[in-house]
Amino acid sequence: MHTGSADELRAKTARSQEIGRQISALLNEAEQIAPGAVAAQVQGLGFTIRRRGSGFVADTR
Repeated sequence: MHTGSADELRAKTARSQEIGRQISALLNEAEQIAPGAVAAQVQGLGFTIRRRGSGFVADTR
């Protein structure tokens, strides 16, 4: 649960989405090393990581 101002929530959401993109990039690197061996289900403030084709993407809401 978030407490604070709307600006603080926007800043936290933006930072969380950046972390989601970084996690997605790391999952893609692992997938390149061992194709098909990577499985993940990650959800955070403002993002969900999903498998797309042979890689992962961080969908932002």
